[in-house]
Amino acid sequence: TSIMRIDKISSRGTVAIQEVDIDINSPITLFCGANRAGKSSLYNSIRHAFTGVNPSEPLKKNYGLLINRADGNNVGYTFVDYNDNQRACITLPNGTHELTEQLPFALPYLLNPSLFSASTTDERRQFLFNLGNLRSDGKEVSEKLLKSGCSESDVDEVLPFLKSSFDNGHKHAMNKIKEARANWKATTSEAYGDKKAEGWKAQKQEISAKDPIKLAEQISKIDSEIELQSIKMGAIQAEVNGVKARNSEVVQLRDAAEKIDRITAKLAKDRQEVIVWIGKVNDAKLLSDGLTPGSTACKCPCCEEELIFNGKELIKREGDLQGDEDMAVKLPEYKTTLTMLRNSVANGERDLQAAITARDQSAVLEKQNGQAPNEDALVEIKTKIEALKATHKQLQDELTVLNENIRASNEADKKTKQAARYHEEAKAWDLIASALSPEGIPSEMLSAALEPVNARIARSVEKLNFPGKVRIENDMTIMEDDGKLYSFSSKATKLLIDSMIAEAISHVSGIKFFMVDEFDLLDLPSRSAYLNWLMDLSESKEIDSVILFGTLKELPAGLPPSVQAHWIENGVIGNLAKVANG
Repeated sequence: TSIMRIDKISSRGTVAIQEVDIDINSPITLFCGANRAGKSSLYNSIRHAFTGVNPSEPLKKNYGLLINRADGNNVGYTFVDYNDNQRACITLPNGTHELTEQLPFALPYLLNPSLFSASTTDERRQFLFNLGNLRSDGKEVSEKLLKSGCSESDVDEVLPFLKSSFDNGHKHAMNKIKEARANWKATTSEAYGDKKAEGWKAQKQEISAKDPIKLAEQISKIDSEIELQSIKMGAIQAEVNGVKARNSEVVQLRDAAEKIDRITAKLAKDRQEVIVWIGKVNDAKLLSDGLTPGSTACKCPCCEEELIFNGKELIKREGDLQGDEDMAVKLPEYKTTLTMLRNSVANGERDLQAAITARDQSAVLEKQNGQAPNEDALVEIKTKIEALKATHKQLQDELTVLNENIRASNEADKKTKQAARYHEEAKAWDLIASALSPEGIPSEMLSAALEPVNARIARSVEKLNFPGKVRIENDMTIMEDDGKLYSFSSKATKLLIDSMIAEAISHVSGIKFFMVDEFDLLDLPSRSAYLNWLMDLSESKEIDSVILFGTLKELPAGLPPSVQAHWIENGVIGNLAKVANG
């Protein structure tokens, strides 16, 4: 960082300032005056010119309130020339901020020495890291993480977060710890605990010594046997059903066969009747033809003469050829009776044949039924199948339980491995979080960054004859008087401590410039020691510009050439006659 040497300060129409236009020719400049003279207004305006932010009014829309309206004035400005050709400027009320170069990052802590003590712990730490040119994402941090036992993959993951700050890297590590612990809890359904998680194992069911493959083979064999026996049972059932059907048919056939005797008796009677009625029809026919029973009428083949053969000889048929008229009337009736009897005989013969066939079929069916299996065989095979099914169910239940226990055991092993992995992740990220915590690598690196700062403060303590010691601890606490907190100190003591810290920052950064307001808080001996301290720094070329502001009764006299004092009254710097130079 380049040195900042103030060359000129000019301010007009800003709060209590009406007109200030001063060339800075000495390393130490003191602006003094009575209360409400405009000292603090000038101090804040200089800060405003450098930073673009007014300490009294941060809102740009209210910048019009910062204008000194005396004599109808409506504008204000402050500019600071430094390093021969550089300028910082602020214009009111529009708030235009102009810089000719980028300002050093440490400048706000030199424009306002109390800023360091007012900053948060993280802000102090980050500032000192920048002051020491330390990088949270640098190779040094990566090597320290690996050396502490962090895995390379985890280090690679956290490095992008370290680009902004250690705090962001630490937050990422803490989030990864929470994530790992949450995953552990989700896996185990238990609250996470460091000791509990170490060696945690999921509960496992006791697994039978039986081989599930062999059990499955047994079940497969039983399935095949059940299928075979079921086929057999189907065949037996079909035969049993056939027996029942045949038995029903046998009953019907027996009923038909039992009619043989009755049919035979009736058939014999009907046959006899047919013989009788054949004779009756023949006799009636002869008688109706005029013949006697036993005779046969015929014609002579030669002369066509009617002849009668009486059984012995042919004789000429005599008379008018008219037969018995009664017989002629009965003949149709006799023929009808004969036809009925013949039909009855035919029916009887048919029925007799059917009955004989039924008897023969019944015998065949009864023989078949005698050879077929009975209900006992069906019951026996059904019992065998039921026993096979019971064994099948038992083995299947065993296999189901065994497979479930194996699955649960595998799941338990998986949970155990997952839980162990999440626990290892939590431990790994806890290692990184610890390393990136303020007490870890940042503290280690800050110790190196703090060393020149504290060494410089210790030197200032000696030069100022400050009672006790002052140092910035690794936890960023500002301590004085061997254990007394900065916050317990008086305003005057705080001003001295803030000044020493600002000087240390200006020295380490190489800027060699700082400003201090309310210099008048110090008593006369302390003021003298303070100025001597600054003059020593000036003589040894360790500061180039220091600007002090304080309420004094009058312009100091007898100051050495290294100190230039200016009297402010009603917002205006007095004429050159009031400028005191040793």
